[in-house]
Amino acid sequence: MSTTLEAFHLHTARGFRFCVLRGPADGAAPRGTIVHVHAFAEEMNKSRRMVALAAEAWAREGWRVLQLDLGGCGDSEGEFATATWEGWLQDVRDAYDWATAQAGGPVWLWGLRLGALLACEASARLRLDCGLLLWQPVTSGKQHLQQFLRLLKAAQMVGKAGSASERDSSPPQRLARGETIEVAGYEISPALARGMEAARVEALHAPQGVHWFQLTAAGASTNTPALDRIKADCLVHGVDLRAHVVFGPAFWQTQEIEVADELLAKSRLALQGDEAVIA
Repeated sequence: MSTTLEAFHLHTARGFRFCVLRGPADGAAPRGTIVHVHAFAEEMNKSRRMVALAAEAWAREGWRVLQLDLGGCGDSEGEFATATWEGWLQDVRDAYDWATAQAGGPVWLWGLRLGALLACEASARLRLDCGLLLWQPVTSGKQHLQQFLRLLKAAQMVGKAGSASERDSSPPQRLARGETIEVAGYEISPALARGMEAARVEALHAPQGVHWFQLTAAGASTNTPALDRIKADCLVHGVDLRAHVVFGPAFWQTQEIEVADELLAKSRLALQGDEAVIA
């Protein structure tokens, strides 16, 4: 099936959000809409090829796929330094509202890394009638932020970042004092840091179900206490969570652009309802 490709600005109360929309070109009603919630900072850029490949594959199968740049990211209005977690949640809500207004089929939020955490929180807090397709989800925003801040600490240790006074204080201390700090070219505001630190995957809300994809190297364990806790909560609350283990490179952080073929293939099967991948 051939596909269409369209770029447009989604206008919100916080400024425009740049969007790329792929869909089927044969005039048939779409199977539904998949809204991509991208990864954080440089992980977003590293993941562009994987995201484009997946979006194009779904479009060929009849889905409408919306790739949204969150506020201050990519080609959307605003600066990264003024981005907030609450603003990003509203961006997801606006994209969801756009998708539901188009009519035709279910809406899935497709989150990658921190974008998966953002999608989970948006769905739960705003009670969205959607499914969740999660790629290598971050379950703790606080832990993810701490890992990101280590990049600045490492640069300071070799004398490549910050003044002497800045190097005397840790990045969390500076954020707590109300400072905006620059890490690997990204300015993190105290407001964004507070929102990330408070974010955590807990009770999932996903009326259409959840597909949770975990990548691993061959032979590596994928069992985590966080996922075990989430599975137990979903069982209690009747949320249909399907966890899948796939093998492939950590494409969001590898030095060279990588493709995780098994993740692409099984993600497509999951939305088709294929029992082989669901099992």
